[in-house]
Amino acid sequence: MEISDYLKLMVKYEASDLYFTVGAPVSAKIHGILKPLEKTTLPTGRVKALAYELMSEEQVSQFELKPEMNLAHSLPGIGRFRVNVFKQRNQAAMVIRHIKTQIPSAQELGLPPILQKIIMQKRGLVLFIG
Repeated sequence: MEISDYLKLMVKYEASDLYFTVGAPVSAKIHGILKPLEKTTLPTGRVKALAYELMSEEQVSQFELKPEMNLAHSLPGIGRFRVNVFKQRNQAAMVIRHIKTQIPSAQELGLPPILQKIIMQKRGLVLFIG
């Protein structure tokens, strides 16, 4: 499969993240649960090839020098994605996050009404800790 096929599956299954690691199957985080998308594991060099599909020539050169790359990717009609490519055990690894275009409302998130009032204040600092 090409990288665009994985991104389409990601959107279809409403996954928040895709994980690509050599020696493991491509996995997706779907509603907070990590699930493999395939039974086969990724061979050496495959993650790097998939990552390079998303990078410009300049980004590929930069990744070869500094083994970490953050970039954005947009697939028309499918969505926008944040991509992090890095070295793990001397092999390329990649995590892709789907960036939702629709921002959920406070009600859709199930936030208490008092929080709506707090976030609309014009001044002040609000800290959420836990």
